[in-house]
Amino acid sequence: MSDARPTGHKPVILVVEDEPDERYLAAELLEEKGFEVIEAETAERALEILRQRGEGIDVVFSDVRTPGTIGGFELARIIGVTWPRIRLLLTSGDAGDQPSDLRVTATFMPKPWRAPEILNWLEEAAGLRERSGEV
Repeated sequence: MSDARPTGHKPVILVVEDEPDERYLAAELLEEKGFEVIEAETAERALEILRQRGEGIDVVFSDVRTPGTIGGFELARIIGVTWPRIRLLLTSGDAGDQPSDLRVTATFMPKPWRAPEILNWLEEAAGLRERSGEV
């Protein structure tokens, strides 16, 4: 079985960020690069979206710190168990949030993130380019 998407498939990225300016910036950047973007300001809202559209979402790009009862690490754990094929990218500007806090397969990038790094990772995760052996 192949993970390849049908020709013409627009990869779907769920962006979870409570700061409107950061969410808007990420969404605009991703839409310009050909992704379909769904936005959520809380992990709870992201879970609602995943329950409705989980099979159609390729990647979740989430801040670790979101308002509400669950945060990004817990969201990643739930996604890893419930939708294991969805790739996860977590980010945080809090120095206390570290990749070692991850208990599931996810990638962590500290804020402030750089657009080229995020785009490269997301394009690979969504199957738009081959994984590079470069670091």
